[in-house]
Amino acid sequence: MRNPARPFGDASCDSVANSIDAALVLQYDAGLIDSLECQPSADVNGDGRVNSIDSALILQYSAGLLHALPA
Repeated sequence: MRNPARPFGDASCDSVANSIDAALVLQYDAGLIDSLECQPSADVNGDGRVNSIDSALILQYSAGLLHALPA
C-alpha cells in the first residue's frame, strides 16, 4: 500500500520524484534490481505494476511536461 506522505513517483524514498526514480523503475522492470525502497509510490498510473510506463510518466513529470502525478 502506498504511503500518502510520499509523492507519487518517489521510488527512492527521498521525497521527490525525478529522473533518478525513473531510472530505478527501469532497472526494476528489467530485473537488474530486486526491489524499490518505496515501490508502492512508483506505480504512478495505478495499474498495480511498476514498469516502463511508470518510468516514462515520472520522466515527463520531472521534465515539466506533466503538472502532477498520477497523470
